Amino acid sequence: MSKRRFRRPSRLKTQLIFKALPWGYLTVAFLSYWGTMKIVLSKTMGYCNGVSRALDLAEQAIGEAKERQLPVYSLGKLIHNRQVCEHFANEGLEEIAHPDGHDTGVVILRAHGIPDRLRNEFIEAGFTLVDATCPVVKRNLRLIARYSKTHSILVVGHKGHPESVAMQGVMVEGRVCPTTLICDDMHVPCIPKESKYAVFVQTTFDQRLWTEIRSALVKQTQTGSEILFVNEICPNSVNRREAVIELAEQCDAVVVIGGKESANTRALYTLVRELGKMAWHIENATEVTPHMREYATLGVTAGASTPSSLIDEVVQSLQQE
Repeated sequence: MSKRRFRRPSRLKTQLIFKALPWGYLTVAFLSYWGTMKIVLSKTMGYCNGVSRALDLAEQAIGEAKERQLPVYSLGKLIHNRQVCEHFANEGLEEIAHPDGHDTGVVILRAHGIPDRLRNEFIEAGFTLVDATCPVVKRNLRLIARYSKTHSILVVGHKGHPESVAMQGVMVEGRVCPTTLICDDMHVPCIPKESKYAVFVQTTFDQRLWTEIRSALVKQTQTGSEILFVNEICPNSVNRREAVIELAEQCDAVVVIGGKESANTRALYTLVRELGKMAWHIENATEVTPHMREYATLGVTAGASTPSSLIDEVVQSLQQE
C-alpha cells in the first residue's frame, strides 16, 4: 500500500502535538487552518494493537509462504477494511471460507477469531495455521470454554459478526458450548431462579447498547440466581469512544473513516449522530464532498482497522479548495 507523503499547501498553517500515553498509544492533536475551516483530529484513532499485530503476522506469513512456494490464504477478511484487504490480495493473499477445494498451504486466522470446528477442519486438511486472533479476543474464547462447565453462556454481539460467531463456536471435549446470542435490549432473556449465567460481550460492541443490555439483564435476573459479566468492551474501543465525544464537543461536524463492515467504525458514526452533530462515514478520500468543507470546525476520526495512510489522504482531500 502506497504511503504518499503529506504535502502542505503554502497557505496552510499546521500545529502538531505528539504525546505518548502510558498504555502505548500515540496521541495526535492536529489543528489545520485553511481559510475559515479548522480540522481537528481525534486523540485516539486508527489501528488498535490487535489489528497491528494481525497485519504484521500477515506480512510475515506471506513472505515465508512465498519462500516455501506455498499458497497463502486468509480465513475470511483479515480485518474490516477494503483497501487493506486489497493490498494483501495484491501480495498474493487469497480470501477463503473453508479448506475444501483449495491447495494445502498457509492460512491466516483473522483478528476476530474463528469457531473451533472450522479451525479443526483446516488442521485435519493439512494447512499450516498462523493465528492472528486478537489476544483480548483469544482470552475471552478461553474463558467461555472454562465457564461453560459451570454456567450457561450468553453472548452479546452483532449477529453474523466474525467475533460473535467465534464466541458461539467454542468447543469443549469435542462439543460446541451452548450459547444464547443477545443483539439488543429488546430480546433479553429472563434469568430463572437457581441458575448460573456468564455473559460475554463482543469487544467492539456499541458501548451505549451494551450498557442498556447489561442493565436489562440485571433486571431480568431472578432472586437466587447468579449472573457474571465476565469481560468488557476492549479498552481501545472505550478510549476511541471517549475521544470522539470530546471531538464532537469541539466540532460542528465529524468525518468518520473506516470500512463499512467495521462495527467499531459504525459505532463511532452512530455516536456522533446521537450527540446531535452532522457526521459522514467514509472509506477513503474519494468520498470526500464539498459539503464537508462548509463547516467552520470539522473533526476527523477513524476506526480500529483504518491505516494512517488513508487518514492522511482524507485530510489532504479535505484541505483542497
